[in-house]
Amino acid sequence: MFTAIHRNTMSPARRRRTVVTAALGLCVFTAPALARADDPVLEWNDIARRLIVVPALAPVQQTRAMAIVHVAVHDAVNSITREYEPYLSIGSAPAGVSPEAAAIAAAYQSLRGLFGDSDFLSTAYATSLAAHGISPVDSGLGFGQSVAEGILALRQQDGAALAAFPYLPPDVGLVGVWAPISSAPSAQALLPGWGNVTPWVLRSGSQFRPDPPPALDSERYATDYNEVVQLGAAVNSMRTDEQTQIALFWRASPTAVWNPILRKAVQSRGLDLSATARVMGLFYLAAADASVACWEAKYVYNYWRPQPAIANGDADGNDATAADPAWRPLVPTPPHPEYPSAHTANSGAMAHVLKSIFGDAPGFAIEATSSQNVGFVRLWQTFGEGVEEVIDARVYSGIHFRTADEVGARLGRQVAKFVLKHALRPEKKRGKR
Repeated sequence: MFTAIHRNTMSPARRRRTVVTAALGLCVFTAPALARADDPVLEWNDIARRLIVVPALAPVQQTRAMAIVHVAVHDAVNSITREYEPYLSIGSAPAGVSPEAAAIAAAYQSLRGLFGDSDFLSTAYATSLAAHGISPVDSGLGFGQSVAEGILALRQQDGAALAAFPYLPPDVGLVGVWAPISSAPSAQALLPGWGNVTPWVLRSGSQFRPDPPPALDSERYATDYNEVVQLGAAVNSMRTDEQTQIALFWRASPTAVWNPILRKAVQSRGLDLSATARVMGLFYLAAADASVACWEAKYVYNYWRPQPAIANGDADGNDATAADPAWRPLVPTPPHPEYPSAHTANSGAMAHVLKSIFGDAPGFAIEATSSQNVGFVRLWQTFGEGVEEVIDARVYSGIHFRTADEVGARLGRQVAKFVLKHALRPEKKRGKR
């Protein structure tokens, strides 16, 4: 289906609409079920979540798309309610404008800007307006649309469109330096310019750059190396069956795993529209900036992954690491450098936002599911348990050394703390940044 679409002579705009519609059809999507009739923020969060998987966006691209949607929704709602500061100052909303209408229009227009028109999106919009009793000519719709257009314009030149290009590290070929594991297109460097994408809240992608990874001749490196040799192998590993299932579970993107948890936390507290919009905005601001910060460090250090490291263990200058050229990871090696881990950076950021707002133990069983391991459900009592699990999972997968996972989680927390301090604050706490 997709090959035929790519060969036709439709205009780019119409082609984009057709591709999205066709993909949504393959996913057997129908008119979106409303999350809660009185909460368009939750409703459109779910619609956005469905759309970001259609073009097969990388996890870092998913966080950017969700940030655009939820920052626009936050600004549209809170420019009317004035409970929390907007991300982008756009002035006061017209008197009497409906925040619900503004939220719907902001989400809809953001998604149109990101993914183009589609039958799915048009149907979702009409269904949402009808469910909330909003007229198609409500003045709030125009206001929400203008807010979204402002956010889209702000991010148009953020560097995301320039992040993909051919890349090899300057020292490629040296021991310890990342290189593609094969010549296949899918193995080439993924978005090597993402670390140069303009952050949303951070001063720069390098603001919290971690210290360099362990030296190859260090005891820490040997410990990490031998752990992943034993626990991360595709065959003859020391993993338990549960550990294998955990590794497969975390093949899903951080957004896919943590977004349902975010929704459950919001619903458990019965937050109003303004607070819900803010929490989701903060969640994805932190995730998007953690993605930039992580990618910046990855392509500065260009540290090798376990698979090539283990194949060349006799060349690393460490007597405690034995080479095994036949060793393969349980999960295919991702096409970007090792250090730090992006899954744990995103998870660390997302979990810290949730912990800061709802407490680490939110008072309900945290149930996590994954499209990559359907039926294998995780139950945590704290958000921190989820972060600890993904740290382990990437070792069980054979695609990360533990240090990269731990440093990634710490980086995510640092980013989230900065975002919480400087963005979307209660109106009464506004002041100098």
